[in-house]
Amino acid sequence: MLRRKRNTVVNSPTTQVKESLKDKKANVPLGSKRKSKKAEEERLKKLVLGGDGDVLQTLEEVSKKVEDESHSKKKRLPPKKKVPVWNDDDDVRGSVQITKERRYDLIRRGGESKIKTDQYTSRLKTEFEKVSAAPNWAKLPSEKVQSSDDDSDVDDLLQKTGNYLVTSSSLPKGLIDLKQCTDANKEQPSESKLKSVEFHPTAQVILTAGMNYTLSLFQVDGKLNPKIQSVFLDGFPIHSAHFSSDGLEVIMGSRFKNFQYYDMMAGKIVNVPKIKGLEEKMMKKFRVSPDGRFIVFLGKNGGMHLLSAKSKEWIHTLSMNGEVKDIAFSKDGQRMYSHGVEGDVYIWDLDRRDCIHRFYDEGCTKGTSIALSPNGQYLACGSYSGVVNIYDTQTILSSRSPTPVKAIMNLTTPCTHALFNCSSEILAISSFYAEKAVKLVHVPSMTVFSNFPERKVDSLRIPTCMDFSLNSGYFSIGTHRGSALLYRVQHYENRDLNASELQGQTTENVEQMLDLHTMNSNLSTPIYTDVPSITTFSYSFQFSIIKFAFMLSTPKS
Repeated sequence: MLRRKRNTVVNSPTTQVKESLKDKKANVPLGSKRKSKKAEEERLKKLVLGGDGDVLQTLEEVSKKVEDESHSKKKRLPPKKKVPVWNDDDDVRGSVQITKERRYDLIRRGGESKIKTDQYTSRLKTEFEKVSAAPNWAKLPSEKVQSSDDDSDVDDLLQKTGNYLVTSSSLPKGLIDLKQCTDANKEQPSESKLKSVEFHPTAQVILTAGMNYTLSLFQVDGKLNPKIQSVFLDGFPIHSAHFSSDGLEVIMGSRFKNFQYYDMMAGKIVNVPKIKGLEEKMMKKFRVSPDGRFIVFLGKNGGMHLLSAKSKEWIHTLSMNGEVKDIAFSKDGQRMYSHGVEGDVYIWDLDRRDCIHRFYDEGCTKGTSIALSPNGQYLACGSYSGVVNIYDTQTILSSRSPTPVKAIMNLTTPCTHALFNCSSEILAISSFYAEKAVKLVHVPSMTVFSNFPERKVDSLRIPTCMDFSLNSGYFSIGTHRGSALLYRVQHYENRDLNASELQGQTTENVEQMLDLHTMNSNLSTPIYTDVPSITTFSYSFQFSIIKFAFMLSTPKS
């Protein structure tokens, strides 16, 4: 009788699931198959895959386990030591002879005269690292130190390209960058020494005047410097000449009781006769106030005569002890400073026309010149000994014997001229008692520029006058030979003037001037003149006036 083989069933998870399904099906009531089917699927899904929270938890556990394993592996593995790609046997073998030369002082130990090559190399490396440590880029990653915020900023800069060098706007000390240009009056040099050189207050024009009875105007371009016009004054040697504050007139003084001015709008020379009430024999030295109110003539016995700049009438006379040698104005024209032979400096209020303070110039036996910086910070006082004292204007008002900030002693003869530039960074001082006696002082550091004047240049002999242009782009020196030397100050770039500033001042006057001169048929003589002996010469007077009118609206350096 044959026996049936028993089928041995392995209790696997799938068989268990099937058995449980059979049991469930037996217990399911009728009419609830759909509901039980969905519930059963959800239960199976949860049994096999797990719930939502279980999945996330499992993923977190697995990732954490992987990170721990990788971290432990890194800790166990020693850092790889980098080895040189190539070694030179000569760096190890051999020896180096140590002599008594200076270059071996830091390497020599005691009295040794010979060391091995590897010792020599290591000692050189040690001495080098004492002076300059290894840069961060040359270090291995394990040797690098975490950089601070400043170092990270440096790294960012090193990873970019661009121009990181910014030119300073302030004038550097030590050496001044000057370029000698064509003489300002090369087209018509003076036959005698120049007494006045001055730049126009608004146009790119310079005037020259001297003992040859001639006033000349030149356009300044640094190359040709063409002549605009020349005016000859018969029997009237010009000792001083200055533009008016508006630039429409040129006032001229001489050794006579009268003075004259040239009206550029009307194109005529006007003579101002002797002023009644003034016992002056000469009206040769004067200054024009920057606000355009006064012309101040320096008289005898300390007298300073205030004349109206418009009407040329005498207004008032201020007096100081001793002979007055020079005066200077504040930028707004409210105050005036005077320096005389007794060494005292007087400060005047021109509104009250009274002296508000007086102090003694330290060590001065005889005052010769004075200058006030445009920013009103410094006052320079020149003396007969050549010493130029520079004072702080805040201290001189509170003391009768103030101490100068600096005493410039680079001149050995009397300082006859002192002048600040527009930015108050340069003080020019000169003396016509010696050759090449011109010095430029760097005011912020109170030091003298060492490269001016040049010794080899023979064109500068005896300076008689000097002036800076409006924006200090040019510097001119008049000499006893009649030439007006012109220098380009490279630090100060050409700066354009605002056209609207000039439009209201010059446009209407220029139109009137052109209307007057277009009616003139004889181009070699002026239309109006109050002095019959004066003649004006030019190749084309009308063309010169038109050219000058154009210059009034051009920018100046």
